[in-house]
Amino acid sequence: MSSPTETVRRPRRTASSVLQTVLTAAAGTLLVALTLVTCIDVVARYWFNAPLSGAYELTEIFLASLIFLALPLTTARNEHVEVDLLDAAGGPRLARIVRPVTGLLSAGVLAIFAWRLWDHATRLAEDGAVTDSLSIPLAPVGFLAAGACAISALAAALNALRP
Repeated sequence: MSSPTETVRRPRRTASSVLQTVLTAAAGTLLVALTLVTCIDVVARYWFNAPLSGAYELTEIFLASLIFLALPLTTARNEHVEVDLLDAAGGPRLARIVRPVTGLLSAGVLAIFAWRLWDHATRLAEDGAVTDSLSIPLAPVGFLAAGACAISALAAALNALRP
């Protein structure tokens, strides 16, 4: 039992673990919101013959945001779907050589996606692009996608360089 003068040491949280917690919470919140919008729309449509206005737009935005919020988590945990044809053909030695190369290649592709999405989101912001029925600005979704791809590129590069 610790005395009142002893300090309790809590494990330090790294920036990576804080970011993972925030992304997980945001993705979970969006998943709940997406479920609620869908349920409300279905019940209103079939029981009251009055569908939820803008449900389609909300579903599109929530789903796109959910996918891009989960992308860095999936990348950091190395949970993407992989086809390991070279591993089977070349054995473990070739796999040790190929994994960093493919990881860095993935990081490069994600970085290009981040750049192009940022450019596109900037144009959406300049044009004032909004959704048709609810007038929700589209640029924030583009910036979210660009940021998620940039974080994923960093995670892929770190994973590729990790022994």
